[in-house]
Amino acid sequence: MKQAFIGMVLAAFVATTACAQDQSLSNDRPPMHRHHGDALAQLNLTDDQKNEMKTINDDFHQQMTDLKKSEDKITVTEWKSKMATIRKDHHEKVEKVLTDEQKASLKKMHKEHGNRFRQDKQNRIERMKKELNLTDEQTAAVEKNLSESLIKIRGVHDDKSLTDDQKKAQYKTIQDKQQEGLKSILTPDQWTKFQELKKNHGHGKPVQS
Repeated sequence: MKQAFIGMVLAAFVATTACAQDQSLSNDRPPMHRHHGDALAQLNLTDDQKNEMKTINDDFHQQMTDLKKSEDKITVTEWKSKMATIRKDHHEKVEKVLTDEQKASLKKMHKEHGNRFRQDKQNRIERMKKELNLTDEQTAAVEKNLSESLIKIRGVHDDKSLTDDQKKAQYKTIQDKQQEGLKSILTPDQWTKFQELKKNHGHGKPVQS
């Protein structure tokens, strides 16, 4: 049970940032969107479609870069809303490029991926709730803490104006704030147990690039 819990903790509160950091250095595509890119690669796009996709994606990344620059001027809720609008616009443009058959295949792949992601996330939250004896209010707060951190991580990934070192620094800042938020949610005993479990599994070490 301890191993299962640690796997959940790692993925939800540590590996999210570490994985994002490592993958950003090895692949220019944001990990949060890598599934979408991999799915498109399976659709056998024509050269014309690939060129159109490049234009659409370049525009998407520029919008995300501009959004990132406004981070300190808007609330997380406003940022999330603007990001959702940008993603929706991107999705609609991509759909116009694809054939009906390609759209059907892409929709199926996204649905399967989304179902797996949601189930995995729910399983992790439920395990944490059980292992740390979280209340319903704490569980909701933990979920919000993670979601807001993921939004910020996505913003960093989509900001092409940042260097790898700048991204690493921002990932660290996001991770630190995420941990601070988590500490404020948990009781002292729960926080101590959380730290002990991470340390026992060897994840108390700093993220290595």
